[in-house]
Amino acid sequence: MPAHHREWVTDWSRRHDSGPVVAGLGHVDHRKVTRPRQRPCTISDGGSGGEYRQRTAILVVIDGLRPDAIRDDTTPVLHRMMGLGWVAGSAVTVRPSVTVAALTSLGTGVSPGVHGMDNQSRWTLPRFRGLQPLPGELRRHGVETTVVTPELPGSVRWLAGALLRLGGVARLKASASEPARLVDTALHTLDKAQGPAFVVAYLNDADLAGHAWGWMSPAYLQAAGAIDRSLAGLMSLVSSPEHLVVITADHGGGGVLERDHDHPHPLNDAIPLLLLGGRVVPGRGGDLPAHLLDVPPTVLHHFGAPTPPSYRGRVLEEAFTAAAVCG
Repeated sequence: MPAHHREWVTDWSRRHDSGPVVAGLGHVDHRKVTRPRQRPCTISDGGSGGEYRQRTAILVVIDGLRPDAIRDDTTPVLHRMMGLGWVAGSAVTVRPSVTVAALTSLGTGVSPGVHGMDNQSRWTLPRFRGLQPLPGELRRHGVETTVVTPELPGSVRWLAGALLRLGGVARLKASASEPARLVDTALHTLDKAQGPAFVVAYLNDADLAGHAWGWMSPAYLQAAGAIDRSLAGLMSLVSSPEHLVVITADHGGGGVLERDHDHPHPLNDAIPLLLLGGRVVPGRGGDLPAHLLDVPPTVLHHFGAPTPPSYRGRVLEEAFTAAAVCG
């Protein structure tokens, strides 16, 4: 990680619960920022009466994938995608850098200090009162959300399903654990959608390998490679402005302890963030830092929906063509 990125992550880690840092403006608390009223984005068919195309988005969350694990020799599909899409110059996750905190932030648009799911070992119900979960916001704009995960134990699946439904998720599909089957299930869901659809696919093999053998170990890189091969089917989506593909991770790992990720450290905080399709402009994100909390507003933006005032992130407008950016 470049030195200026490490410095930014260190500075962010001291102030993580109040909002991201914006280049040139310093620390910005999004709770105190007046957002301009957004008008919905529309994607026309390019000349047949301005009809709207059916839009979809898929968010792939690769548990524990470090940005430096994306290499031509171990993850050639992701490496190729980086050349076809927009890649954040540097992106970080929430604190604490644990799965339950990060996934709940992706689903609510707020930091763990707000939603309350901030401890991997001490389960509490999220504080949904006053929150505007992403699936619920999408449903208000006619978009149904499906979450695809590895197979879950009965009690965990029931609780996860109940919480997801409370947040506005239409369906939870707990598939087999193999990455290829999970991605196939996600793509099949998009293919069968009768209207605008958002699918979240959660892949956890890299994290399991990191905890068992250490981050960046041969076993970890092998698991990352298996996930990478499973993503090849997503390439069929990237050439269409109808389909947005977002690939990220919930956290890194191996920063303080070789087999863990929940301590403050740049290697635990850093995550990949890649956007493809959906009128995304290929290229790198430059020096403007990105954050996991920027994913929910960006997904809403793709569907022409405004960002709720409670959300802490921003739309990654620099990733899109001018025609796809709303005022």
